[in-house]
This record gives sequence, structure tokens and C-alpha cells, in this order.
Amino acid sequence: MTEKEQIEKEYKQTLDMPHSKARNDILYSLTCRADIIKDHHLQKYLRWMYASELMRCGDQGKVFPVVAEYIALRKEEEEWCPPGGIDGIEYMADYCMEILCYLPQISLAQAEDIIKTLEEMVVFNRYGRRLYYQRMFRFYSVIDTYKALEYYYLFKNTRRDIVSDCRACEQADITRLFFRMGDMERADWFAKPVLDGTLKCHDVPRNVWLLYLQRALDYKDLAKAVPLAGSLYRTSVINDPTDLGYFGGIMRCFAFTDPSRAEMLLKKFLENWEVLWDKERWFSFLIGSWTVCHECAMNKDTIQVRNINNKVPFWNENGIYNIKEMEDWFYNEALKIAGCFDKRNGTGFYTDEFERAVYSASYKEGQRFWLVEI
Repeated sequence: MTEKEQIEKEYKQTLDMPHSKARNDILYSLTCRADIIKDHHLQKYLRWMYASELMRCGDQGKVFPVVAEYIALRKEEEEWCPPGGIDGIEYMADYCMEILCYLPQISLAQAEDIIKTLEEMVVFNRYGRRLYYQRMFRFYSVIDTYKALEYYYLFKNTRRDIVSDCRACEQADITRLFFRMGDMERADWFAKPVLDGTLKCHDVPRNVWLLYLQRALDYKDLAKAVPLAGSLYRTSVINDPTDLGYFGGIMRCFAFTDPSRAEMLLKKFLENWEVLWDKERWFSFLIGSWTVCHECAMNKDTIQVRNINNKVPFWNENGIYNIKEMEDWFYNEALKIAGCFDKRNGTGFYTDEFERAVYSASYKEGQRFWLVEI
């Protein structure tokens, strides 16, 4: 059996594996082996499959270099689209445009250059215009409201095709757009078929629940927050990096309503520490972790975590940690990420989001609430 045949055989075996880090690791290994034998088709195809798995179950930010390598392989070909039709470029372009939202380390100018290249490939292949517009209104929703709305109306006036996103994801992205614009009347209207269960998929309605959970917590409306956090907790997987952002919102709520469970979750993540490339999910996790530490610090000075991962920046040998020092670390990291996003985007969106979480944590019922104009 040749090495190519062996790689193909092992790839087929991965199809029977559950979506997990183990499956991702095998796909990465097979991709490296395809590079060694320089089989052009396998190099491209396995990168497509590996990227798809990372988007489904993994640190989505790590898709970016995989897409860059895929595009480099495509540029070696005389034509972008082979005679057989679709070979993954529409999906790889989509993955890249989506994760550009999560990578503030890529400047806006660089991101827009990448987007231009991907748009050319999408146009050439004749598929994916609606999906392209969808990703663009999502990308610009925290950068330029007018540009986001332009792409939104282009999206609405473009027919669905074979690579369009599912209707649930489209509805969730539209909800997020108007949510971020502060147009809650329209956001609520678009959210209705998601929240009532008419439209759902892997991430929907969880991503919409998270929006409403964060808003409820900003106003310290725990009556609304608790059922949303409960629904997220029941439907999220604690060891799946793509769910880390959801657990950030969950921990933020539990810090006020179920402190022991919030502390348990934080300890679990410290034991299985992984800093995500995907900074949007990482940002949500940092806010949740800060909130847990902030609440814990009111009642005790230290916390014991016996099996903490030694990759944690504040790791020590005895496993006993000063909660105030942990609180400060999560605060500074969240503020740093917010600053990176806002510097890239030219707005104050993420800093404002973090400040709302910080101020609302100290809100006591009966006080004049800081978000209400005088």
C-alpha cells in the first residue's frame, strides 16, 4: 500500500470518530503527511476537512493559517475551480471571513485585503454571494454601521444558493446585527423564530441566548438571566473550545446566583487551561472568570485548585491562589483584549461591553442604575 493509499484509508477511519480534539489531531497529522508526499489534491482536501472540524469542535481562530495554506495551494493551479466543480473554496473563504471577526491581531487593512482576495474567488466560482454578504455585515457590525447595513441589504436581495448558510444561522446573524446597533425592537422581532424554537441548528439558539443573557446581566436582571444561563449550561460542552464563550456567560450569571457552581466551573477551566486564538470567545470567558473571582473575593482570600494546569500564568506549586490577584489578572487580560479589538476596529464597542460587565457586577437593587439616563 502506498503512503497516499494509507493516508486515504486512515482518513476514512476518522469519519467514524466523534467530533473531538482527537479527531482534529489525526486530521492535522494526515495533512502533514500529505505535505511530505506533496500530493496536491490530498493537501487541499485534508486542509478543508481539518478546517471544517476546527470550526465545528475546536479553537476556530486556528483555521486562519489553514485557509492561508489552502489559498496558496489554489494559486498554484491554472484555474481556481476544477472541472469537477466545488472543491471547498467557498467554504474555506467563508471560514476565513467568519474568523476575521475573532482575530483583532489582524489589522483592518490586512483583513480587508484578505476579504478582497476571498471575494474574487467566490465571484469566480459563482457560488456564495449571499453568504459573503452575510459575513460582511457581521464583520462590520462593530466597525461601521452604515457599511454593515449596506451589506445586509445586499444579502437580503441575493438569492440563496447551495453554499448559503442555514436559515437559523442567517436569522441569528441578523438578530446580532440589530442587537449591536441598539435597535432592540427589530432585534426582538428577528429573534422570535429562534427563541420559540422554529429555527435552530448547532449554535442556534445558543448564540442568541448568549446575547440576551449578557444584556440581562448588564442590567442585573437575574429573573431573565437565570433561565438563559440554565439553557446554555444544558446544551454546551465543557471541554469543547468552541463553547468557551458560552461558559463565560454562564459563569458570569452563576457568580451571582449559584456561586459554588461558578467556582467549580472556573476550577475546571483552570485545570484544562487553553488560551484560544479566537479572541471573541476568549474575551467572553475572561469576563465570566473575572466576575467569579470578583464575587468570591467578597467572602474569602484564597482558592485551592489542586490540579491546575501549569500553563496558567499565575500557576504555583502549592495550588493555593490569591483570589484578588486572579481577579486582577482576568480584569487586565479582558481589558487588553477589548483594547485590541477596539484599536483594530476604530470603535469603543468591546471596551464599553467590558465596562458594562464591571459596573453591573457592583450594582445593588434600589440604586440609581448607571445605564439609565438622568
